[in-house]
Amino acid sequence: VKWLLFVTTGFTLYITDTQFWFSLGCSMLGMVVALHQRRWRLWSFLNEDRIAEIPNRFLEKVLPYSKAPRTSFPILWDKIVEHMRYEDKIDDYVSAQLSYFGSRSRAKVDWDVVQQPLVNPSVMRPAEDPRSCRLERPQMFTPVGSCYRALTRHLGVFEDSSWPKNTDVQWRLLALSRGLTLDLPRPFRAPYIPGLTVLIPHYGESILLEKEELYKDRVRLGDGEVVPLMSWIEYRYDEEFKAFTSRMTSLNGSWARAGPRWAAYNDSEWEKLNIWASMRSQTLWRTVAGMMLYHQALECHYQLQGDTACSMGRSESWSVSEIFTCMVSMQMYPFFKAVQFQHTNMMLDKFPKSLQIAFIDYEEKGPDADRDMVHKNQKRRYFSCLIDKDCIQDGTGRREPRLRVELPGYPILGDGKGDNQNHAIPFTRGMFIQAIDANQGAYFEQMLLLPCVLGEFRSSGQTGQAQSRKIIGFPEHITSDIGTIGDFAAGAETAFGTILQRSYAALGGRMHYG
Repeated sequence: VKWLLFVTTGFTLYITDTQFWFSLGCSMLGMVVALHQRRWRLWSFLNEDRIAEIPNRFLEKVLPYSKAPRTSFPILWDKIVEHMRYEDKIDDYVSAQLSYFGSRSRAKVDWDVVQQPLVNPSVMRPAEDPRSCRLERPQMFTPVGSCYRALTRHLGVFEDSSWPKNTDVQWRLLALSRGLTLDLPRPFRAPYIPGLTVLIPHYGESILLEKEELYKDRVRLGDGEVVPLMSWIEYRYDEEFKAFTSRMTSLNGSWARAGPRWAAYNDSEWEKLNIWASMRSQTLWRTVAGMMLYHQALECHYQLQGDTACSMGRSESWSVSEIFTCMVSMQMYPFFKAVQFQHTNMMLDKFPKSLQIAFIDYEEKGPDADRDMVHKNQKRRYFSCLIDKDCIQDGTGRREPRLRVELPGYPILGDGKGDNQNHAIPFTRGMFIQAIDANQGAYFEQMLLLPCVLGEFRSSGQTGQAQSRKIIGFPEHITSDIGTIGDFAAGAETAFGTILQRSYAALGGRMHYG
């Protein structure tokens, strides 16, 4: 009886909690909105093989102006697989399975390979002629029944040889297939894509992990063993580290096959290990590398479906850097240490010219302060400065600014991240700004949807009228590696960014983070 009273009391208190009913109501309303967005196609929503529909839907909704519909998606899809191989999410075997041109080896995939164009700019045709290669549809795109999918891909009762084992790749494929079921806006066609600036605030976050951090810092594994941070990352991403080692060995025959014996790697090999580990940690390098995928995504759109007949669309006139800018607002750049300047210069040297950095500089008031009407209580003069890869470096690695705009006083007034972004706005280009935290990443296949996303800002009325959308929110793929509590927090954030946001939008109270 006591046990029954205890359970009954606890259950009664639970269901009388307002938050419970609010969450339940939002969940139900969110499901209704999700079905409405898919035109109430409940049976197809539950039963269809969305993975098998990716080629047709991608060609229809993302590449409607394609010059060669038969070959455009296979060529672009192989570029997506190439990026996954470069990121070491898959190995050579899975890469061949997922590719249309499966006979082509992707073992030697490096940065220069993934930056190669899809088409030959001189003749504007695919760089790899499908007539000279075997074009074979990946088995993953072959339709299968719902019961088979449930038992293999979702529950894992049986093995599906066509389905990649990496959970991150699985999520990426499912997220792409889900997104393509929506009524995407008609994409902008290159070169008529409106300008976009991605604005990343940076204060003191790690830019790139160093050997000292990875090898000397110690963390505790689940069994209680204390190991270097690099060993924990290798333990957490075991299959990806094997794919990374395989790729490095194919690129460099002298690569040390030492596994987790970190002392066996030389300095040049540690540079590769630092980047690999940084792409799996909360670093600025990971964020910039992800956002710069917009650059190649826009280039792919131009190569496959650009309007080359107009003067702006000619190869000698087209430049992605005129449309897209990745702006990192580094508040503490003047106070960086030598290693931070080195990492910043490594970013500028590696990524295209569309990567730029804004920072706040200062100097003493000087004798011209009164003539320039500087406030008498102001102790220094402050400037917003802009640098890029063409700016000259001094002896410390700091670059001389290309542009300087004097500010009317000290710019950081207390809002921190927001003010850090605001001072960089004079250097942004285009009509739209995307605000990103310095601890996020991105996926290449999702960046290809940018022209469709920008189509959300179209309206039946003129730009600036009430019908025009002003803010577009993105759901985030939030993951956690710190156990049950981290998984619960990640799940709560995922629910807030998806089903709750759909409910708020239906109620007229759409919320945006930041």
